[in-house]
Amino acid sequence: MYKLIISAIILIFLIGCSEPKKNERPSLTTEQQAKIESFSTQLIKSINGFDFSVINNSWNNEIFKERISNQITKTQQSVLEHFFDEKIRRTIKFGNLSIIHRVNSDHGKVSLLRLDHLEHHSELILLLTFEGVYDFFKYRIEFIGNMPNITDYYNYTDNIWYSQKIISNLRLNSQFDAFSDERHLANQSLINSEKQLSIGDTLEALYYLYDIPESHQSGNWLSLRKLKLALSLGDSIMADVMATEYESNKSLYIKYLYNYYIGDTNNLSSTFELLALELGESETLDSLVKSGSLWNLRNNNNKR
Repeated sequence: MYKLIISAIILIFLIGCSEPKKNERPSLTTEQQAKIESFSTQLIKSINGFDFSVINNSWNNEIFKERISNQITKTQQSVLEHFFDEKIRRTIKFGNLSIIHRVNSDHGKVSLLRLDHLEHHSELILLLTFEGVYDFFKYRIEFIGNMPNITDYYNYTDNIWYSQKIISNLRLNSQFDAFSDERHLANQSLINSEKQLSIGDTLEALYYLYDIPESHQSGNWLSLRKLKLALSLGDSIMADVMATEYESNKSLYIKYLYNYYIGDTNNLSSTFELLALELGESETLDSLVKSGSLWNLRNNNNKR
């Protein structure tokens, strides 16, 4: 009898371990992959055609929110529910539509750089090209309800999935409440910086950004904000800020900006090699690099 009980327990354990993980999608079939490939072509065509319908109809807010919920606590989920419809949903829509506006307003073009079929989802990397400028953008595509759905996006210049950015912010809010010194300092520094900008004191606005504690920094947003302000303050300040951000921020995009700015062709070449490893080999990207096009450095005349 004892042996039978033990055997039953082991059997139950093995069955439990063999079940799919919670909320894990089934593996993509060949047919589903083909439909995702067709959808990707339609999405690219719609962006170039100033058509919002494809992105509006294919973005799935519920699955995006599910991706976040699976990685946060119940308390953090309550905060997410409170802010999702009020702020996050609108931010997502603005982020998606801004790509279409940018491409068409700046006379650019979107093309397929790479489409990777992973086990349970696909990732579509888009190449955005403008006059003398290029950029990249990635969508996560899952097959839900017999059709492809877009469930997340990744900005290469910001160096983070949007879902991960929200998760990071939710965890920060849990770790540092409204009365914590870190939270107070981060919020007050941003407020002070914006206030100085409103009265035309860009240098002071820049200084306040350096008061934001490291705990409240994720992605490249703070580095890019500093560099944007420094760009209007002259070459000397720009050089100092660029060097400081290069030392503290090891992302590929910041490394690219630094090597481009100081004119370090050797390290710039190594940066392109790392970029090719991440994005895959591409004749189009190679031609852009050789022609001297810039990675998302529009209106920057500060090259040495």
